[in-house]
Amino acid sequence: MITQEQLIKIGLPSSQAKIYLSLLENGPQFLQEVSKSTGIKRTTLYAIIEKMVAKDLVGIEVKQKRKRYFAVDPECFLSRMRDQRFFLQALMPQLKTLFEEQGAGSRVQVYDTMGGLKKILEEIVSLNPEKEELLTIEGDIRQALKIGFDFWKELLAKKKKMGISSRTVVPSGEKDEFVIRDHKIKLRTSAFLQDFKIMLYLYADKSAIIIPADTLCIVIENKKIKDALTALFEIIWRRSKPIN
Repeated sequence: MITQEQLIKIGLPSSQAKIYLSLLENGPQFLQEVSKSTGIKRTTLYAIIEKMVAKDLVGIEVKQKRKRYFAVDPECFLSRMRDQRFFLQALMPQLKTLFEEQGAGSRVQVYDTMGGLKKILEEIVSLNPEKEELLTIEGDIRQALKIGFDFWKELLAKKKKMGISSRTVVPSGEKDEFVIRDHKIKLRTSAFLQDFKIMLYLYADKSAIIIPADTLCIVIENKKIKDALTALFEIIWRRSKPIN
């Protein structure tokens, strides 16, 4: 018999594993029934299930004008794992080369203050003399906004003034939080990034990884790493959904 621990080992958070297993064993359930069968409070249960719906792990049907949830075909697990393996395989040649060269010619900087985060975000815009396209993945947007709305507004104004084009992918569950008006940007969403809680910026020969919740930023100056992550971004971009 499949267990919660086995589902956790293949990548599901414990709460999602508990919910998915309950739906498999008990069939479609209303929210109150899921809460009773899993022991998860209804106040937190809805948000968890919404993430599972976005990842195509849970489906919704309407019964007696009420939402009832059911486990999506387990084949989706396999499909998701195939996607993850495909992404890793695409990145593996560059990672292996970097490993063998022991990171020669690399420079890594770490910032763990709000001032440091702002400095790097300003650098991302200013270090673009040739108007190179900026590629970004924006995760944990609500935490990122704590850097300051006025700061983001000024940064976007500077980016617009310099004529820098960009492509951005955001988790599908966070698209409503990512709002840019009067600014040229190609934007797509991906359910695959639902648990992606970092911001990734690819510019010049650098890769900036920002973890907003931890006020942490890691900047890697290495062309091969940047090129490898760019290849990964293009794969995610092609598999994402455009937003009008």
